[in-house]
Amino acid sequence: MSISLPTYTRREGPLLGRGPRVRTIVVTGLRREFKRPAAIFAIGIGTAITTITAIVFVLLAPFFLQGQPLDLTFFYLPASNLAILFFVTLMASVVGAGLIADDLDSMALTLYLSRPITPADYLIAKAAILAPLVSMISVLPLFITPLLGLLLGLFPWDIALAAMGLSIVVGLVLTAFYTSIALFLSSLTRRKSYAAAGMFAVTFGLWIPAQVFASPGALDNPSLLYIAPWEDFLAVARGAYGVSSGPIDWPLALAILLAATVLAALATYLRMRAVEVVTG
Repeated sequence: MSISLPTYTRREGPLLGRGPRVRTIVVTGLRREFKRPAAIFAIGIGTAITTITAIVFVLLAPFFLQGQPLDLTFFYLPASNLAILFFVTLMASVVGAGLIADDLDSMALTLYLSRPITPADYLIAKAAILAPLVSMISVLPLFITPLLGLLLGLFPWDIALAAMGLSIVVGLVLTAFYTSIALFLSSLTRRKSYAAAGMFAVTFGLWIPAQVFASPGALDNPSLLYIAPWEDFLAVARGAYGVSSGPIDWPLALAILLAATVLAALATYLRMRAVEVVTG
């Protein structure tokens, strides 16, 4: 019979890897957004209005282009819908503005960035929350337009299929830009209201002055339109759908959008790298 005290050992539970942790952030974030009234409004109303408008464009296609062939250039019309501009900005503001700012405010960011999550993993997870929601407005209506036109027999199948492919590409350019800019602005402040205001400033604070100063009554310099992301997107859409006339060229406009997207993503990554966390 032993008179020594018994010893106990506790079996350590296995730590989750990077993949499961990233998926958990994405799933939790999406569930949270679908419970917030502001996000539900932006998702539901924004998707409904832009999609219904796109359907109306298709149904009235013969009236919009009387005497003209219903070719690929028609699909620039729904792509230039101002409702897309407003609701994409609203979605990025309502959802994207708080994705990082809320974590900064609650100090949850230091927990996320503890091992094995890296800053890149964290940003990928946050982008995976915002990008699908933005694409519901920037991609879905543009895709439904040629699909419905094909089903109704208004467009030949080759034109409709080409338009569907281009709609995904064009919509993803806008999605990537607003996702990157929203995360960048959200990483700069603990107040998501400031980041949300910054999103509207990036959109309308650049677009409206560019329109004013580029007009013939002012400086009469169309090159000023390059500073407005919406004008750059319209130039890209014109190039994709084969619309020849336009105040600015689509290759430079595309380069500006892609450069801004990459630079904003890089700046956000460096911002996350600068956050001090406790590891061990």
